[in-house]
Amino acid sequence: LTPLLRYLHPCKAAPAPPLVKPSTNLAKPPSSLPPPSTPSQTKMHTVWIRLNAVVFFSLSVLLTLSLLCSFSPPFLGDNGNPDRPLHPIVSHVHMNTLRSLRAHGGVDRALFSVDLKADFNPAFHWNVKQLFVFVVAEFETEKNPINQVVLWDKIIEATDSVKTIDVKDSVIKYSLISQRSDLRNVDVTLKVCYDTMPITSVMSMDCSEQVGRFTLPGDYVSGGEKKKAPKKKRKLAEEKPRMT
Repeated sequence: LTPLLRYLHPCKAAPAPPLVKPSTNLAKPPSSLPPPSTPSQTKMHTVWIRLNAVVFFSLSVLLTLSLLCSFSPPFLGDNGNPDRPLHPIVSHVHMNTLRSLRAHGGVDRALFSVDLKADFNPAFHWNVKQLFVFVVAEFETEKNPINQVVLWDKIIEATDSVKTIDVKDSVIKYSLISQRSDLRNVDVTLKVCYDTMPITSVMSMDCSEQVGRFTLPGDYVSGGEKKKAPKKKRKLAEEKPRMT
């Protein structure tokens, strides 16, 4: 019966929408919009952009000059020191008088005076701000093969008119101290070292080839009088008899 009913009452399809013809008349832009601006009318360089360009150009120039200044010392020649260009001339450094050698707080301390003569003018050029000069004592003990102690120091600036050091019988600022009581009969080497503080480059440290050597006495010295080293306590070979 279903095919018969469909034949007697056919379903009507929905009518198709009417076709709309495309319009050939395009909409014109409203007259209220402003006309497009030309490149000459656009503000492309403001005050901040110009200021930014000037600042970074100046920084680039300063960086370039700093690099040229840091790489220029090798082209300055010997600067008055043909043996070691751009290094000070150290004439001598040695101990003058031993003031004291004593034990204090379980460690040995030595106090003495030194003679030092050096010319630091060859170490100065346009890229050096100041030099930190110091005298180092180097010695060897049973526990430590290398011991270094700063005894005396001084700062020489580029603005100083006198860049030489000439001291005689000058007492050291810092005592020669060991970690134990082992300074007697020790060979000591004095060296003149210095830190170069440049303006634009990196810091560097160097020591002079001229050194001074001396040997500390085997007895303690205090106030000009020699004192014998204290003897270590010996252990008793036999114990005391116990009371019964």
